[in-house]
Amino acid sequence: MIPLILKLRIKKKNRRGINLWLPLFLIWLIIFPLVLLLTPVILLAALILWPTGKGRYILISYPMIFGLIWHMSGVKIDIQSNDNIIYLNLT
Repeated sequence: MIPLILKLRIKKKNRRGINLWLPLFLIWLIIFPLVLLLTPVILLAALILWPTGKGRYILISYPMIFGLIWHMSGVKIDIQSNDNIIYLNLT
């Protein structure tokens, strides 16, 4: 499933942290219509570049990007430095 919310938590040692919930579904509402509008342009570019061999990579990479975004749900990233700890959680 597409990640809909990004939970961001920034914490300093011996202090309270900051918790932010960022609604990614609002970004997807903007990106998906743009992708649909660009689909004919990408197909045209793939047709033009097909004789050089690069058109195939364009056609393969477009669905792979969607697959990557689709499978990002559930990703958890913890970044630690000397003073700060950052937690990212895509749900």
